[in-house]
Formats: sequence, C-alpha cells, structure tokens
Amino acid sequence: MQKKLPKIITQEEFEKVLAATKKKEHKLAFMLAFEAGMRLSEIVGYQDKVPRLQKSQIDSQQNTIRIISGKGGKDRVVPLPRRVNATAIKMLPLKVSRRTLQMKATEMGQKVLGKHITFHTFRHGFGSHMAGMGRPLHEIQMLMGHSRLDTTGIYLHANPIQALQGARDVF
Repeated sequence: MQKKLPKIITQEEFEKVLAATKKKEHKLAFMLAFEAGMRLSEIVGYQDKVPRLQKSQIDSQQNTIRIISGKGGKDRVVPLPRRVNATAIKMLPLKVSRRTLQMKATEMGQKVLGKHITFHTFRHGFGSHMAGMGRPLHEIQMLMGHSRLDTTGIYLHANPIQALQGARDVF
C-alpha cells in the first residue's frame, strides 16, 4: 500500500507562522511540534491515555523532554528546542485545548502562508527538516517514535532536495 506524502512546511514558513502567532501558549505548542517532533496528544494530553506535558518531563541540564506514554503507550526522549526557555517551561502544563491548537494552526497556515496546514504539519516539518539536513533515518525514527522505519522513510520523499542536488552533481 502506497503511503501519501505528508504535507510539510519549511523552516522559513514555520518562522513566519511563529512570528505571526500572538499567544505564548500557541507559540510554545507550535515550537514543541516543529522543533521537537512532538504530537499534539503529547503536548496537551489525550483522554486518560496520554498525559499533558509537565514541567517534570523537562531536563534542562540535558536539554531533553521525556515523552511518557506517547502513541502506542511508548516512552521516548526528544530534544528540548533551544527557544524553549525557563519562562516557557513555567507555562506547563499548557491550558489550551486540542481543538484550539488545531484550529489556530489551520488559521495561521491560511493567513500567513496561504495554504492548508494542520497542527500535525508541524511534526511533519520536523521529520522532513531532519531528513533534509542529512540526519540518519534511524535517528529520525527514534525521535519521532515510529515503530517502523518505512513510516519514517516517507520524509526522505517529502523533501527530495538532497536527492535532486545529488542527481545534478552526478550529471
């Protein structure tokens, strides 16, 4: 079964969305998705299955975030984005709903970029950006919490810039 290419945004597009976003809670959630590859449920929780991100999950010394009971009940560690400072960490747990963040991401995509995006597009941007920067696929897989390497492999196709450049270099 052929998987569809994910919708992605570039680093430049993300910066435009972030700059136009006014509420600090929304900015923080967007950064956690784009710069740490976190799922919406890992940030604001999901029913009684996935807890909201808490301050205690942040290790400022190691610059990491411990994801507890992510998709499939799996734990993992992701990088703490450089822009997430002590003031931002004090905002945790975020008191914003899933639906609000979903609507805000879509609204900002239309308003700022003129294209349809979802909150999950930020996470896809993380995977695509990592692949585009030449990070090994198994590292991206680990950071994104994918069980299967072929799930992660889709990001190689979503951002074919290096492959295209490589082909130009050969011919």
